[in-house]
Amino acid sequence: MLLEKMKKGVGKVVITILAVLLIISFAVWGIGDMVTPGGNINQVAEVDGTAITQREFQDQFQREMNRIRARIGNIDAQQARNLGLADSTLNGLISRRLLGLQASDLGLLVSDEQVIEQIQRQPAFRNALGQFDRSMFQITLANNGISERAYVASIRQDTQQDYIGGVITAGAAAPPQLAETVYRYRNERRSADVIKIKRASAASAPNPTDADLNAYLEKNADQFRAPEYRRFSILHMDPVQVAKELSPSEERIQREYEDRLSGLSVPERRRLEQILIKDEDAAKKAYASLTEGRSFAAVAKDTTGKSADEIKLGMVTASDLLADLATAAFALQKEQFTQPTKSPLGWHILRVTEIQPGREPTLAEVRTTIVNDLSQEMAQDDLVTRANRVEDALAGGASIEDASQEAGIRITKTRPIDIARKVQSGGAATGLPEDARFIETAFSLNKGATSNLVETADGGYFMVRVDEVIEAAKRPLDQVRNDVVAAWKTQKLNDIAKKTAEEIRDAAKGGTPLAEAGRKYNLAVESSKPVSRFGTGTDNIIPRPLLPALFKAKTGDIVMQQTADGYAVARMKDIQNNPPPADDGDFKRLQETLTSALANDVLSEYTRALRNEYSVSVNQAGLEAYFSGQGYGSR
Repeated sequence: MLLEKMKKGVGKVVITILAVLLIISFAVWGIGDMVTPGGNINQVAEVDGTAITQREFQDQFQREMNRIRARIGNIDAQQARNLGLADSTLNGLISRRLLGLQASDLGLLVSDEQVIEQIQRQPAFRNALGQFDRSMFQITLANNGISERAYVASIRQDTQQDYIGGVITAGAAAPPQLAETVYRYRNERRSADVIKIKRASAASAPNPTDADLNAYLEKNADQFRAPEYRRFSILHMDPVQVAKELSPSEERIQREYEDRLSGLSVPERRRLEQILIKDEDAAKKAYASLTEGRSFAAVAKDTTGKSADEIKLGMVTASDLLADLATAAFALQKEQFTQPTKSPLGWHILRVTEIQPGREPTLAEVRTTIVNDLSQEMAQDDLVTRANRVEDALAGGASIEDASQEAGIRITKTRPIDIARKVQSGGAATGLPEDARFIETAFSLNKGATSNLVETADGGYFMVRVDEVIEAAKRPLDQVRNDVVAAWKTQKLNDIAKKTAEEIRDAAKGGTPLAEAGRKYNLAVESSKPVSRFGTGTDNIIPRPLLPALFKAKTGDIVMQQTADGYAVARMKDIQNNPPPADDGDFKRLQETLTSALANDVLSEYTRALRNEYSVSVNQAGLEAYFSGQGYGSR
């Protein structure tokens, strides 16, 4: 947790790896010693007699999944579980429950007034005037899939935990020596003199004999091995294809159109300018000036000091405004202005500069979308029925062919394909389920084995039988000659570059100036600017693979490293590792970050201790049910 916050400027790949490792490390403690094998599968854990339900777990797990997807891209539930996200999610829910129980036992109760105040302070729930808007509150919760009851309970629980956390972590502070050490590590800069020995072009490489190529192929056989191929029989119940066969009735289309109309309708919007004045008399004088013909911008400047740009509210709907202001503003014609209208913020005079009329789309305009959506819904419902018939048939010992008859969908027979979805004759295989679990399932089976019916992320299903396995095998030289020739030449050129680099390195270590050692091979020295161990800075002279060796070296040391296009030899020239200035803003923020991280660690230890005070057990059967389809898959 510390490193992720500290590593400023580290590339996305490093951050991703750290995030994954942190998920796994957080997931390790607290699970293995309290697992129970059975119990009610509708709950995943029990804390001091109170249940953590599958639904609670699902809601939090989905939120964590979305957070991880935003960082590293799309992953499915099983992949997230493999990364430790399920365990960390459950640990978080258990810790929250423990802190809630402790807060209740200590009498730290949170009043309704405190909860209301917390909610009303959230910027996401405020309108254009900066006031709490209940409609925005409800819309925001709905868009995030959170019920009002669950959100209020969460706010109450968070407030309780803040009370406890504030007491427990009040004394946590990062030692100055720690902050300075981290600061120096992160901000250390080094410069070097560098000679780059680039690999020559392939055209300059010697031509190999067949003996050379056969020897290289024998030594590197795995590099040129033909992959394993498999032929499959696939039953794919694809909702997209099934939807094409289904047509909703006109009555249902009309009903859906009417149900969606309020959401499809575009409300009237108006571009407004505003003069906001605290004093009623001043507002009346401003209004009088406007009625006398003075420009809105001029009156605003005189009364409030705001410029023409500062008085613009932009394009708004009636729901964006307080009720009284909306009534007044949306009764005007273009270029008209309201009388002074009171709100808790003061007295408003609004002027309309543009009107965009609202409109309702006709059924014809949205018919295609509605029909497609309804057909997709019908397809998913239909596939659930078919899947149940298939499951019943499989339970009775039916084959994949029998199951296809129950599903009313024909089996697809594939040509040999590899794990990369490529056919043996070349090119990508088509007609396979897109779900990532298909390949994982298909290549985990033995020859002749048939998988279970697997639900896909889009509401479809598949099952697969392995009809043939063509084992990975060595390929003879005549099949891979061009690839072997290219690889052999690259290695030879690398060997030449390496030999040159070694001679330059050894000469420099023996006391020959680096520039003189390079001149023997017509290679010039480049002097770098200071660069960090993470490669940050404007300098691109030091190849990135050389950085780890440079940051282990002492001033004057000679280091050598292979690079993407050859080798590099460098002499460590200078080390800048200064302490932080007393008024350095970055250092102060680092201290705050370290203090926060230490406080979180203290709180984690406290919740670990609470597990000895309150009984905690994990229902492994409930977790497995969730991930096997009885929980996650059925929702």
